Amino acid sequence: MRGWALAVGAATALLAAPPRAAGAQALNAIVQRALDLENAGRWRDAIGAWRTVIASGETAQGVLGLERVFQQLGQDDSVLPPLDSALARAPKDRMLRGAQLRVLRSLGRETDARAAFAAWAALVPNDPVPYREYAGQLLTDGRIAAADTVLQEASRALGGTKTLVIEVAQLRAALGLWPQAAAAWRDALVAEQYMESSAIYSLTPAPADKRDSVRAILSAPPRRAPYVRTLGALELAWGAPRDGWRVLSTLTPADSAYGTWSDFADDAEHLGAWLPARDAMVAMYAQRPGAALAIRAANAALSGGDASSALDLLAKAAATLAVPAYRAQVLPLQVRALSALGRAAEVEALLAQHGAQLDAGTRHGYARLAAWAWIRAGQVEKARAALQGMSGDDEDEVSAWLALYVGDLVKARAGLKRPTEATAQVVTAIAFLSRTKADSARSAGAAFLALARGDTVDASRRFERAAADVPDAAPLLLALAARLHAARREDGAAIGLWQRIVGDYAAAPEAAEADLEWGRALRRRGDAGGAVERFEHLILTYPSSALVPQARRELDGLRTGAAL
Repeated sequence: MRGWALAVGAATALLAAPPRAAGAQALNAIVQRALDLENAGRWRDAIGAWRTVIASGETAQGVLGLERVFQQLGQDDSVLPPLDSALARAPKDRMLRGAQLRVLRSLGRETDARAAFAAWAALVPNDPVPYREYAGQLLTDGRIAAADTVLQEASRALGGTKTLVIEVAQLRAALGLWPQAAAAWRDALVAEQYMESSAIYSLTPAPADKRDSVRAILSAPPRRAPYVRTLGALELAWGAPRDGWRVLSTLTPADSAYGTWSDFADDAEHLGAWLPARDAMVAMYAQRPGAALAIRAANAALSGGDASSALDLLAKAAATLAVPAYRAQVLPLQVRALSALGRAAEVEALLAQHGAQLDAGTRHGYARLAAWAWIRAGQVEKARAALQGMSGDDEDEVSAWLALYVGDLVKARAGLKRPTEATAQVVTAIAFLSRTKADSARSAGAAFLALARGDTVDASRRFERAAADVPDAAPLLLALAARLHAARREDGAAIGLWQRIVGDYAAAPEAAEADLEWGRALRRRGDAGGAVERFEHLILTYPSSALVPQARRELDGLRTGAAL
């Protein structure tokens, strides 16, 4: 009785509705039933349902439904009879014509597809749609030459290809004509801004030596927001997030800048481009200030190694938050930033102010950061004092670093067996500890301490001196000193150390690295002959080294004149 009542109610509603509305509701129900059957994988039932849709007057929608279902069944040719019947009634219908081309091509009947395209084009002279549809399908399938032929026909028939700029842009990119492709996409984006994603996808494969031409075309006046957004996204895709942000930072509120910057920040974070992401979030904050955004930007700044800007952003967030929210969201980042900067007294002042409201685990974590702050300030004893009262598990790793800095290699080895992070500093320390059998090395410890303080000048000198005190790790220590010199562009000092490694420690793992970096330094100095000699020496002397491919690329670059 309940089902009967619902049916009567539905029928009454249809009778009460205006005739057109009632008809539309009924048709929608028929289409929805066909879709439901198709989505459920009930292919045979869906065929009947889509035939009912065709009979109800929704011919194109019904034929497209049959096309999908017969494709699932591997019976693509079965859609041709109803398709031919529908075309006989509506020969100019774009959706039906497009389906005809797809089906014939999926069946491998390219000659019939070509004839169907010609017939369609003849029915609608001066209409770009047949050319757009056919060329688009050919491009999607990688039939570049065939698509080019169709677009040439369009140019002759239509007097040009202005109405087919998207297809022309895709074709030029597929042919590797990158400047022409960029110019075509630029034209397309004037009228079709929603095609930005397609332009980015099409131009991203441009090789490195062609990208400047793409940049020049997209940045040429007149400036338009779609060009800016496209170029900014391309720079990010090409591995140049700083350049991407430089481009996007020129957008204004009128260009819907905030949304673009937000997307860029998300993508940059995902790629680990922390400082460009930070810059985008700072610009967003200027338009729409908020504590959550400032905290997110500060976290990006910290991840990118810029603790100073992180503190500035955190101060803005702290000014708008209640104390509980501040302790939960801002304080952890403030302590990290201050620790990274070696501002240990400020870390301990924050702990004194808020420590009573923190749980034991959080206090211990902050004490570690305080210890690291004292280490970076060069005060090992104060770092040790900051760890007083902590359990053995909590202090193992930090104490191991303190032991290393004073040259106690036994305790350092014990505490760094399972480091919490595999940073470059950790890897370097473990490499040193594994290379020497010495129990103590005060000179090496002092060098590592100078490195932790950020004093690379002192650290490079101390690593070089420590090589004499720890002979079984000498090549490693000399290589560390050379890297620090090279990072400061002190190639002369670095070359002297690389010469020592190659000459005195030819069997050491660092010898191949020394050859490679020595050659690169010579190349930077303009000594191509000397660089070639070093790269060839590496390849011949250390053929199993993982650095051989890099040496070969360097040699190829020198021989072809390519920039590396």
